Amino acid sequence: MAAPVIAICGIATDEASWRDMPVDRIFLPAGDTIDAMADAIAAELPGRFALCGHSMGGYVALAIAARMPERLAGFALLSSACTADGDEAKAGRHAAIDQARSDFAVLAERLARAMLSRSSRADPVLLADTHAMLLRCGAERFARQQAAAMTRVDRCGLLATLAVPALVLAGEDDGIVAPGRSREMAAALPDAVLHMIPGCGHVPQREASGASAAAIAAWRERMTS
Repeated sequence: MAAPVIAICGIATDEASWRDMPVDRIFLPAGDTIDAMADAIAAELPGRFALCGHSMGGYVALAIAARMPERLAGFALLSSACTADGDEAKAGRHAAIDQARSDFAVLAERLARAMLSRSSRADPVLLADTHAMLLRCGAERFARQQAAAMTRVDRCGLLATLAVPALVLAGEDDGIVAPGRSREMAAALPDAVLHMIPGCGHVPQREASGASAAAIAAWRERMTS
């Protein structure tokens, strides 16, 4: 039996971000730290599994992989990074937390646009869906997620040990996580395919759903070949 693909949501996203993607189960991380989120999800995983983490979900996936590499059948990172936050990134998260707690409506409108590429923002339905997802997240969950992300540890050294079929997927126009991070991670993983999508921002599952689904499906096929 093929190992199930476990999708893990990123900051301010939810199950809707994985609509039409070839994944088997979706987790919305909960906890005050990345490690706490990883522990909660790990407790519900089967004996063998593949992880597919988007953005913050990638940080959680890395933490799970560090705990139980022998159970990992495959690993995918979408619009994510293995590094810890530096001082500038932490300052940005603190500012976002402050604004979320003072005026989340304004922040949600701004972030909805920031998460998408310029061409994706021109699609009113996609922009409205992204904005609605942010509003569903809410100020307090958003603040907790940002606080957890800023205290995560660097996991870049782990990548070389993950000798399983891997996928690194990101948008060329991601304004949240620099696309160069994806190229670096793909180079560090022993068996990775890098898929960069032109004209796409931070949420490739929604902005380029066909290309993203095809890349994930091809990665799944590699795990069974």
